[in-house]
Amino acid sequence: MYRYHLKLLIAENKRDEFVDSLHFLSGGIRAEDNCLDFSLYRDIQGKDAYIVLAEWKTRQAMEAHFKHNNFSVLIGAAKVLGKDFEISIDETLEKGSFRFAREKIKLKQI
Repeated sequence: MYRYHLKLLIAENKRDEFVDSLHFLSGGIRAEDNCLDFSLYRDIQGKDAYIVLAEWKTRQAMEAHFKHNNFSVLIGAAKVLGKDFEISIDETLEKGSFRFAREKIKLKQI
């Protein structure tokens, strides 16, 4: 599974417009082939800081998304409404729940 996350600082007077834009875009992005998730998170310590997280079944699906108009609109919104942004691309090797985490860190109890 592949994902990208976009860290953004949104201009204070543009927060509502940014959230509305992402809400509008989310349906189209989630409908793209092999999209597993598209979510927006707000940093609890920085009221103007947000993270967009998008997960894709394959790298090819994510790369197809990068060529899609939805991605262009997302980046355009980040440039127009934001003060700064950074994008990171990751490959998820494994994913699991509490049991998975406990096994990975080899603790008897958490």
